[in-house]
Amino acid sequence: MNAYLVAVVCLCSLVTFSNGVTVKVEDFSFSLESVKQLKFVMDAVPRSPRLRSSRVPYVCSNPLLPAEIKPLCSSPKAPRLVPQLVSIARDSAICEICANVACSGC
Repeated sequence: MNAYLVAVVCLCSLVTFSNGVTVKVEDFSFSLESVKQLKFVMDAVPRSPRLRSSRVPYVCSNPLLPAEIKPLCSSPKAPRLVPQLVSIARDSAICEICANVACSGC
């Protein structure tokens, strides 16, 4: 019985820690890996001053965008939240140790 209990506790701990870091911005939650991928996609968009205000539609239409991020793109909050997520991804080490308020699951 004790061995069974120890195995269940270990399995539950493994499941809890394998979920990884979650980034929460307002009503949206994303895995840190998806946020890092968003940064990669955002960095691929040209940095023309003319496109600065409209980079989010380019990012949201990119096929490399993680499916987890796509619901954010249909939100009117996207132009404000996408840059926040990208700034979190730039300092992902801070997020991995949960020093950023938006990060949890460390």
